[in-house]
Amino acid sequence: MAAQAPTTPIKPSDINTQQHFWDAFGHRETEVSANWIVRYCQERNNDTWEPFSLRDLQKFYSEGRGREERFLFNRLTSMNYVSVDGDTVSVTTRFVAQCHGSSPTE
Repeated sequence: MAAQAPTTPIKPSDINTQQHFWDAFGHRETEVSANWIVRYCQERNNDTWEPFSLRDLQKFYSEGRGREERFLFNRLTSMNYVSVDGDTVSVTTRFVAQCHGSSPTE
C-alpha cells in the first residue's frame, strides 16, 4: 500500500513548533522528534502532510543541528504515529492531532 497524507484539516503551519510538545507522546525524546518532523513539513513549500523522503528529513535535521547526526524517531514508529517504508516517511492523522493538541498556533 502506498504511503498517503493523513486526512485532516490541520496543516503543519497550524502547529507551534517554537515550544516543546509537552505530554503529546508521553516521552520527551519522542516529542522532540515529532517537533523536528513538523518543522520539516512547515519548511517544505507545500505546507501539507504528504509523505516525504527520509533522506530529505535527515538532511534538514543535520543542517538544523549544525552537524551530521542521525535522525531518531524514538517511539513514533513503534507507537504507529509515523510509518517508514524504505526512504518514504508518512505521518498519521493521530500524529497530527497529538502535535496540534499539545501546541496549536494562536
